[in-house]
Amino acid sequence: MLKQRILSASVFVPLFLGVAWLGGRVFDLFLAIILVFAAYEYARMMKDAQLTVSTVLMIGAVLVVVALRIFGSIALESLALPVILAVLGVYALWNYENGEKKAFQSLVFQFFGVVFIGVLGAFGITLHHTEPNGNLWVVVVIALVWLVDAGAYLIGTRFGKRLVLPHLSPKKTWEGFLGGTLLGLLSGVAIGFVLNKAMPELGPLRGGVLGLIMGPVAFFGDALMSLLKRTMGVKDTGKLLPGHGGILDRLDSMLWALVVGTYFVSLLG
Repeated sequence: MLKQRILSASVFVPLFLGVAWLGGRVFDLFLAIILVFAAYEYARMMKDAQLTVSTVLMIGAVLVVVALRIFGSIALESLALPVILAVLGVYALWNYENGEKKAFQSLVFQFFGVVFIGVLGAFGITLHHTEPNGNLWVVVVIALVWLVDAGAYLIGTRFGKRLVLPHLSPKKTWEGFLGGTLLGLLSGVAIGFVLNKAMPELGPLRGGVLGLIMGPVAFFGDALMSLLKRTMGVKDTGKLLPGHGGILDRLDSMLWALVVGTYFVSLLG
């Protein structure tokens, strides 16, 4: 399992970081494609849980949100969300009239998926378009949350004994959480030092603070995804990445990290 995780990460992580480094419309398109794959996996996961979902509506809603963030604004996006909910609501009413007794549950899960994947994912667009150095901010945020996640996994599997969420996930330990958070702090300081000339607005101190924040963020994102998968009755969201599961399994912490990174940059002015 560890060998598979390392092999998958050695391909997916450099690809994502490389595209983020390039920035521009290339990154916007790449992120949109990733989120579409995630929406597809989410829809398939709902179907496996015997919930009624329209894959076309799911992917279409996510694309609308992302497109509005690229070409419009968050204000337009906030106006679009009630429309998306209304469309999904009509679909739920139609399903109920055709004998689907879990139509409302399906509506709730489907709209949650649009917000979770589309709205949170679109913060990657917002962060990327931040001036100056938006593309570098994306690289820093993604690198930190992946380092935290990797550190928590490695330290937790080697030294973990005290469970944090024993009912939800018997593999999440305090040792892993603290180890990942410490690695995030040290990595943030190191990244801030290395990029000090290219990103003077970051620096070692702010880099360390951001890395420290990513510890709880990564843990929360992973735990929330575990809760969702437990509810859906699946182990992984997909099989695209050996040892990791699906695309959505890799986005669980990153989506929240992009949101927190955007807020962090906003607070810096």
